Amino acid sequence: MLMNTVDLGEYIFEGKSHFTKSFLHVLKSSSRFEGFVECYRDKIRKKIRATNYDNDTVKDVLAEIEWAYLLLQVDRFSRVEYESYGTKEQNPDLTVTDVQSGFVFNIESKRIRCTDLEWRFEAWKQRLARQVIAIPSKLAFSMDIDSFDTAAELVDRLEAKTEDVVSYITETVIALTDEIPPGSEKSYFVPGFEGVFEFKLRTPPRKASSDYTSYYGGSFPIFYTHKEYMKFGDEICDPKHLGQMRPDMVNILAISTDSNTHDSLDLGEAVANLAELAAQHSDDFFVKKGFEGGSADFAIQLERLSGILFRSLWGPIDRAPNILWCNNKAKCLIPKDIGSILQVMDYPESTNPFKAF
Repeated sequence: MLMNTVDLGEYIFEGKSHFTKSFLHVLKSSSRFEGFVECYRDKIRKKIRATNYDNDTVKDVLAEIEWAYLLLQVDRFSRVEYESYGTKEQNPDLTVTDVQSGFVFNIESKRIRCTDLEWRFEAWKQRLARQVIAIPSKLAFSMDIDSFDTAAELVDRLEAKTEDVVSYITETVIALTDEIPPGSEKSYFVPGFEGVFEFKLRTPPRKASSDYTSYYGGSFPIFYTHKEYMKFGDEICDPKHLGQMRPDMVNILAISTDSNTHDSLDLGEAVANLAELAAQHSDDFFVKKGFEGGSADFAIQLERLSGILFRSLWGPIDRAPNILWCNNKAKCLIPKDIGSILQVMDYPESTNPFKAF
């Protein structure tokens, strides 16, 4: 029996997750995806229930079906199956059929999580932004935060000084609300965070309301370690992932992330690093990763991986929405037309309804 959208969303989360409302918005944004969820509602519900409604683990499940959502925006990929090989053994998450050619391929999903420290900073940033937004003004503000301190030390300091930061920004906004000409900008360092925390005020030329201060985001590179590629490497050479790849088929590892610090350059560096380790026969490294036969075992299993599809948190700016790395040593290569589609598939009107989670 088919369910209406509201009942379907309630059925999936059983009324036990605050994600239910956001999920309803996702369902309403795509009739194809709603049909997919309707078809696999029992399976999705069971997986959600198994998370005990832990937010991060629920997001891992949502990341799997988010790839289904993207694939279903492509007319040629109108047939997307969820765990079609069963769940008793390790198997790929999605099986996709190109209805134009009949070509079938598999996708295994993985999400790189934010660290607890990143979540702390995000919560602090949102609290601060909400308080500044509540100030009546004609202005908009943005924030740039960076430091030579460790990220942990900086987050501790920011949390401890929240009231002082809010007071300074509030007083500055109120004092300057009528003094910054439209289209111009002024920058200020927050006292106690000189050279670290810069906030910028501007008067948007077309701001319609002075009931609130607009928030334009900012730049926050404090969590970059220059070792982000290692997390990609962990996912690529995880025997569990490679073990789920089906022989004699195109298999793609699809990686998403809600971390600000992982991007396409890290994926390329990870692939290059693993190739170098394999070429050097670094058996100890691969044995520690779970490959009993060392680098030779890894090389054999890697032949099952046709490619890696990656979508960063930032989304496209001047490139295709998704990055696709193709393994030219795989037994089954990704057809060029399929690869091209995977790189450009996107949300309707490039608006990501999953961003609310």
